[in-house]
Amino acid sequence: MMNSLTSREQEIVRILASGGLSNRDVALRLNLSEGTVKVHLHNIYQKLGVKTRTALVVLAHASVSPLPHTAKFEFEKAELEFA
Repeated sequence: MMNSLTSREQEIVRILASGGLSNRDVALRLNLSEGTVKVHLHNIYQKLGVKTRTALVVLAHASVSPLPHTAKFEFEKAELEFA
């Protein structure tokens, strides 16, 4: 679902999901105008079918996938070697 977003839109979603910043703060962090951030958010909401910032953040957190099974296995294997 997040694949439908541009790289800039994905960056904005990551920033919002990580810290809950205001549009102004996001704009300052990305060196954009606040209006540009609002346009990006409007497009993000449309593409993902959400209506609120809270719904966007919940969706962003839900789309983060856990470690693949093999990565977990490698981690457990490394723990055994150092035990």
